[in-house]
Amino acid sequence: MDIKDTKKLPFILMAISFVMIVSGCVSSFVFNLRSDQQKVRSRMTEVSDSFEEFSTNTSLFEEMRDELYTNVLKSVYYDSLFQDDELIKNKLSNYENMVDELGKQVKLLDKMCEDVYYPESSVNNKCNNYKTIYEQVVNYFVGDIILYNNNIKSYNNYQATNGSNLLLNEYKTTKKYIDYNNDKEYEGKED
Repeated sequence: MDIKDTKKLPFILMAISFVMIVSGCVSSFVFNLRSDQQKVRSRMTEVSDSFEEFSTNTSLFEEMRDELYTNVLKSVYYDSLFQDDELIKNKLSNYENMVDELGKQVKLLDKMCEDVYYPESSVNNKCNNYKTIYEQVVNYFVGDIILYNNNIKSYNNYQATNGSNLLLNEYKTTKKYIDYNNDKEYEGKED
C-alpha cells in the first residue's frame, strides 16, 4: 500500500460507517412506522368491534325499554300495583343492570377514543357518537324511573286517602340525568 491509499482509508471507512448508520436509521424508522401503522389498524378494529357490541347492547336496551312499557308500565293500575310490585321492581332492576353494562362498555370506548384522531372517519364517527347514545340511554332510564316513582307516590297518596296501609317503596337508583358529551344539552331527557 502506498501513502495515498492509507490517506484515503480513513475517509472510505468513515463513508462506509456513515452509510451503515444512515441505512440503520432508515430501516429502524421504516420498521417503527410499519409497527405504528399496524398498531393503529389494530386499535381501529378494536374501536369498531367495541362500538358494534355497544350498539348491539343499545338495541337490547331499547327492546327492554319497549317491553317494559308495553307489558309493565302501561298496565299499572292501583288495583294490581301492590301485587305486581316485586315483579315490576325486578324488571326495573334488570333494566338498570343493562344501563350499567353499557356504562362498562362506554368506559372502554372512553379509553380508546380519548384525545385520539384516527385516519378513518368512520372510526372517528363512532368515537363521537357513542357518547350521545350513552347519554340518551341514561337519561331515558332516569326519566322512566322518575315516571314510575311518581306513579308510586300517587298510589301511596291514594291509599293514604282511603285509610289503607298498603304503601309501596319507590325504586331507588343513584343515577341522575347526565350530559355525557358535554354539549350543554341532556339528550333523551323529556321535559
